[in-house]
Amino acid sequence: MMKKLILGAALAAAPLAVFATPAAAQDGGAMMAAMFPDPDGDGATSKAELLTASAARFAQLDKNKDGKLSESEREAGPGGRMLGRADTDGDGSVSADEMKAAATMRFDRLDTNKDGKIDATERAAAMERMRAMRPGN
Repeated sequence: MMKKLILGAALAAAPLAVFATPAAAQDGGAMMAAMFPDPDGDGATSKAELLTASAARFAQLDKNKDGKLSESEREAGPGGRMLGRADTDGDGSVSADEMKAAATMRFDRLDTNKDGKIDATERAAAMERMRAMRPGN
């Protein structure tokens, strides 16, 4: 059950994978910081910041601007295959609402102290859980 919960959190992170650069992918801390933007520089990511980033990712991927991400649109960017798991209605595409729901679910799971922010401690804990799930761990 716990592995499924952690896997779900990791998979829900996919909508923001575009914010991670190749260099960030080598440095887990930098990758997490990229996945959890902090435009106001307060050291934490609010739900509003995360949802804004997720909406920007959706707009970037929705090349034909039809309000949904087809499989080809999803797979055009990093983490796109995993983004398909946000397709909760099974219609083969991911709507803006489905992407928002996935980002909200991820935020709610990672905000372990329920203060409305993902802080450095929560990001580090999430990164450790993701590392533990890697093959060979």
